[in-house]
Amino acid sequence: HRPSVAPPGPRGAMASGAAKSTSRSEVAWSVAAFFCLGLLNNTLGVVMNAGASKIDDAAIGVVYMAGNLPTFVVKLTGPYWFHRVSYSIRIWASAVLMVLCLCIVAWGESGSVKLLGVACASLQSGLGESSLLAMASFYDAQMCLAGWSSGTGLAGMFGYFWSIVFTQFIGACFQVELMLGLWIPVAWLLVYHLMLGKPWIDETRVTCSEEGATSEEGGSGGNGVQAFPSDPSASDSESGAVPADQRHQVPVTASLTCGRRLRFTLTLWKFMVPLFLVYASKYTIQAGVWGSMGFPATDPASRDRWYMWANFTCQVGGFISRTLGGLVVLSVPALWAGPALQFLMVGFFVACAMLGIGGWWLLAPALLVGLLGGFVYVQAFVLISHKVDGKYLELALSIASVGCTFGNILSDIVSILAQGCLFGHSHITDTKPAFTCGYDIWQAPPAAAANASAATAARVCFPGVVG
Repeated sequence: HRPSVAPPGPRGAMASGAAKSTSRSEVAWSVAAFFCLGLLNNTLGVVMNAGASKIDDAAIGVVYMAGNLPTFVVKLTGPYWFHRVSYSIRIWASAVLMVLCLCIVAWGESGSVKLLGVACASLQSGLGESSLLAMASFYDAQMCLAGWSSGTGLAGMFGYFWSIVFTQFIGACFQVELMLGLWIPVAWLLVYHLMLGKPWIDETRVTCSEEGATSEEGGSGGNGVQAFPSDPSASDSESGAVPADQRHQVPVTASLTCGRRLRFTLTLWKFMVPLFLVYASKYTIQAGVWGSMGFPATDPASRDRWYMWANFTCQVGGFISRTLGGLVVLSVPALWAGPALQFLMVGFFVACAMLGIGGWWLLAPALLVGLLGGFVYVQAFVLISHKVDGKYLELALSIASVGCTFGNILSDIVSILAQGCLFGHSHITDTKPAFTCGYDIWQAPPAAAANASAATAARVCFPGVVG
């Protein structure tokens, strides 16, 4: 029922024996829990992106920024305070933020108020992801990271499907779509408490705090603070993998100073830089390039159809690679091959958009974009789980994902610039982009056309709400 692996140390051989006796059924149970938590953690963010035009149609880019900046702050600062807040409290905080997001975005009367709700979803996503990635270090790390990655991959497909069903098939307003999503925080708490349970480190840290043993709160033993290896992949074997009996040790997170944590973070560059590069290029394609493509690109309906199906196909690719990519452990050079290929995909799709070539066959390379992004994500964390010393694994897993979010933020900026230039180059005049790239080909749309979407009421909504 509690599949987390007990730490070696105070209980010596008994704890080590408990680690070895973890049954396959317990591992499968914990992997299933991480899969479900990954799905639930990322679904709200996808729904917010899918409904960005309903949150603030005059500043969709701002909606995306509101969905990334709070996550970035949490991931960047979390490793310096996470050890003071138990995993259980963080899980409950995530659930509260989910409820706040759904209610504020649904019933906020202005775009700025709704953005506050989007920020709540962003805080929840960042807190949940960095916490659960770190929590995987107390279970079968590789398998649980694979389960988590697969769940987050499915969240992309599920979130878009959820939005499409309510908007295109049911004809429901955004408020109905969001209020019926209140099952998500409930399921989040049920999965955590019934399938996973709090990890043993929560009790260990509480005990150390009560005993006043602050110097040993991180389990470093002896003199409290231990020096970390200059290279996180340092080991006794040629492969760079940390021996299995060195994993599942009590982490030294709490006993490291801020300076030591920062220096340790810098040693993870070989994992974080590929994450940054692949996410920056992937979301530049999705948000900046695909939004400027269609067959023909000057037809708004054609652009919308291409954008929807290209993004959905990309999510399918991400789900496939996140599900299968964690079952094997490749090398660090193989990890770096992902962003290199993704940059080629940026050039490929920019060329297609500028030259006006292509067709629905481009869904095949769109699938590849998703495959590359998912592959780098899951492989980066699996490699960390194998190459970083067990005492530092919790810290490493909690901080590495900041590379993804930093890439997202950069892509938001680049996408605004890229979309404006591609709109101007392709003479797309039906919509004026936020950045015009020096072109002067747009005219203000008639007031009636600008308000056409607002005049259309949803078929299913709450009394008195237009939607």
